[in-house]
Amino acid sequence: MVDLHCTLHTDKNQKEITRHGSVLFPVACYEDDMACTGVPIHWHDEFEYILAFNGTIHLHVGTEPITLRQGAGILINAGVLHSVSHSLHKPSVLRSLVVHPDLIAGSPQSCYWQELVLPFYSRQDLPFLLMKGDEPWHIAIAHLMMHAWDAITQETEDYTIEARYILSKALHILCQNLPSAPTSISRNANLLERMKLLLQYIEQHYAETISNQTLMNLAACSESVLLRSFKKTVGTSPMNYLQTYRIQRASSLLLSTDMTSSEIATATGFHDISYFTKIFHRTTGLAPQRFRAAHRIQ
Repeated sequence: MVDLHCTLHTDKNQKEITRHGSVLFPVACYEDDMACTGVPIHWHDEFEYILAFNGTIHLHVGTEPITLRQGAGILINAGVLHSVSHSLHKPSVLRSLVVHPDLIAGSPQSCYWQELVLPFYSRQDLPFLLMKGDEPWHIAIAHLMMHAWDAITQETEDYTIEARYILSKALHILCQNLPSAPTSISRNANLLERMKLLLQYIEQHYAETISNQTLMNLAACSESVLLRSFKKTVGTSPMNYLQTYRIQRASSLLLSTDMTSSEIATATGFHDISYFTKIFHRTTGLAPQRFRAAHRIQ
């Protein structure tokens, strides 16, 4: 089956702790409407393939802002920070597969690990591969990934075996087309470690008062370094990111609880209900209660 949205839970280091699939079959499929909500920055031990299924998708992967036009895809390496932006413009639908390397290879000593997983998995200089659809192998991988997505979501006969075979074929094509030149992310290791610390703090304290100075003290850096770090990794300022994160948390509470708008505003760091309503509407295109009515699954 398909999950219409991946509910994101992270640990203190922004590592996602949501289990994708099961121990026996560690792969999961998602379909997300980014006109409804964004996906906060996080990382996990799995590869993730994302396809812009309908419309345009905006991501941040490591320090890179990326736009996927309809039909384009991206494979994100394990352990890489990434997020997907909320979009006010429809359509904006993605489909993704989150695949643990163990599904393909099992033991790191196996030939499958050495030939299908390690060439990409070991490339710390290669946080992602962007596949815009302008090369035959881009199209081949997109076709295979969506074939696997369909088999898993429809639970066709022997779908676990079929999906493993299809995903192995996709990785084989990918490994044959890996670029030899390193990307710039290897020069940004300190920046990314700093951001993991700051994002962890925001996740744990977003309901409290947080300023640029708070974050500067935490990271022992200047304001210019702080602003540059956020701009390069999440594409905006610290306070804008904090505000967006609060709205994402508020959206989740609107859909998963019966709390009032006033209670949710307070719980997410907004101490003025009018300001909360204004910012929520600006971000989502709907007032809080209209958002709840439009998106809540009864």
